[in-house]
Amino acid sequence: MAASVALLVAIAPASAAPKHITGKLSEPGYTVIALAGNGKARSVHVKRDRFRLRAPAESVTLHLRARNGRYAGPIVARRERRGRRAVVGVRAGARLGTVRIRRGHGALSRRLRTKWVDRRRIARARTGVPIGNGQNFGRVRSRARGGRGPGEDRDLDGVPNLLDIDDDGDRVLDKLERPRAAARASEVTSEFLFGSLLPLELHQTANANATGLTEGQMEAALSGFGELHLNILPGDSAVLDCGSPQSRTDSGLGGLLYCSRGGTAKLMKDVPDDQFRGFPDPCCDPDGDGLGTMTPSSPDRAPGAGNLVMFLRHGATSAQIGTGDLLIQRVSRGGVVTDFPATVQFVFGTAPALVSYSDGQGNAATVNYPVTGPGPGPGGPGTRDNGFPVKAGPSGEVVVELTFWRPQRRPIPPETAPWIDMGHLNYSVQGAVAEVGGCPQSAFSESDPSLRELTREDVHPNDYAGLKDLAGDQPANPASTFTYRLNLTRCLAAHGRSFNPGETWTFSFAALPANGPDGTEQHVGFKRE
Repeated sequence: MAASVALLVAIAPASAAPKHITGKLSEPGYTVIALAGNGKARSVHVKRDRFRLRAPAESVTLHLRARNGRYAGPIVARRERRGRRAVVGVRAGARLGTVRIRRGHGALSRRLRTKWVDRRRIARARTGVPIGNGQNFGRVRSRARGGRGPGEDRDLDGVPNLLDIDDDGDRVLDKLERPRAAARASEVTSEFLFGSLLPLELHQTANANATGLTEGQMEAALSGFGELHLNILPGDSAVLDCGSPQSRTDSGLGGLLYCSRGGTAKLMKDVPDDQFRGFPDPCCDPDGDGLGTMTPSSPDRAPGAGNLVMFLRHGATSAQIGTGDLLIQRVSRGGVVTDFPATVQFVFGTAPALVSYSDGQGNAATVNYPVTGPGPGPGGPGTRDNGFPVKAGPSGEVVVELTFWRPQRRPIPPETAPWIDMGHLNYSVQGAVAEVGGCPQSAFSESDPSLRELTREDVHPNDYAGLKDLAGDQPANPASTFTYRLNLTRCLAAHGRSFNPGETWTFSFAALPANGPDGTEQHVGFKRE
């Protein structure tokens, strides 16, 4: 008898593991994600119709990723209050039956048994459809308040916080709001952080407000120079699931073009651009399953300095990468595999663009885009080898007044404008790209009502200076600019450098969100007379 009791105790942990959730999709090629309140997940790619996955907790919410790799919304377990509330909580062991794929959500074809429904996990709804769904990716107005955990739903819109692009329901993208803990991928974090980067030289500049640039030129800049910044979570290994674990040609199930097999992404390493290797193949798919092994671009980071980071040159146009893309990092630790999903909030489609400058000493110019790049001769005015001429003022310092257009992103429903000027961004300046650090706060001055100085509440951590844009997101408009003054001499002096007559220095004018590893920048040269 004692032996029997001991045996039962020994097997109790294994028998207590959450049970499988089973069901059948009305359409093949989707991914079903079971998400726990702590942010841990399990997922399964449904090649035909039936699926079976072990829940990561006793209570979860279920979510869909479409064949094209984008978030397709929550699965609704039950409708209540005449369709004004949706129950999205599902218990381990649930047998869902058929899940019908609808616009922005999944609906059960039969009533789910009460024992498999968690009525504590609810969402505001219209006709039974959560107000946040796969059509708007959670960017809806909502004052309701739920849990703040990564897998919980702060604004009760049906989209959990880590998949919601606006988890507090104020219609401002989360990355553009005040910083939160572990907001940067350079820190040790258990959250899968994703960022878009677009660094451009003046002659490469893409901006929707520059009337001299065509859509084709802007798309070429994005696909040619756009980058992705992905942190690699601690574990024995990690792979990146972009929606199609098999060959795009063989399976026909799609996935995100830029990081699926046969796609456009390349792993960036410390080698020339033309030596970047395709991701996931041929660089990072040793077992041939179509899932790329996450490989650090700079593996020599000191212990304790933060998560390793993988940089990809994505090679995608704005129609192929953007808001709602759902990536899953699958981490193996001690034989246990855990999924960490992340939804793309936005991708910088263009860069901030200098409209005009003046040094107050007789030198001034309006930039005509596109700017000629360097070739057999020097590039156009403002490029690295042909900087805009500037003179020092009576104080002996070079001060320039600068007017910019904001960078843009593509619209998020219900927005309809082709391009959206991005507000709420932080603007900083790095002196002499890759040589000198950021300009100090004393180098900035402004009287533009849409700008104010950065404070500790605006950045995480407070490791750079600059200006905060108070404007909101608006349809792109060439008349919408902002202006400030920058003391170039102080930028360089803060790092022990001087701006001497005859010298040319290149400055990086960067636009950054408060949260996340995103950024876009324009490099402009100035030559002192």
